[in-house]
Amino acid sequence: MRVWTVHLRPPVAGKPPRAVLLRDGFALWALVAPLLWFLAHRLFALAAFYLAAVLVLGAALPAEPAIALSLGLQVFIGFEARNLQAWWLGLRGWRTEAVVMGRDADAAFLQLAAWRPDLAHVAV
Repeated sequence: MRVWTVHLRPPVAGKPPRAVLLRDGFALWALVAPLLWFLAHRLFALAAFYLAAVLVLGAALPAEPAIALSLGLQVFIGFEARNLQAWWLGLRGWRTEAVVMGRDADAAFLQLAAWRPDLAHVAV
């Protein structure tokens, strides 16, 4: 079973509320290609921070330590990418409303619908 967190954006400026499910856990593609993963998930500021960190490491350190630290950064991002995504949603006004478990996104959504139909109604 996988764990999913449910994040809710309250209604703002005439927009209806919206909920989204984020899977918790390791993100393999964030480990392999962090910049592309950030861009694919519309985390543009985090992509810019990652790119800046890699460029600074490459410019400030010799090749071997820079590569080792960059790989360490990628491993950290692989483990924390989904938490960074949830954190970024929190900065934009989203609230963590629930935690559900399911085999996949559909099972997690059905679990949410059974437990909190009000959230499932606004989930995307």
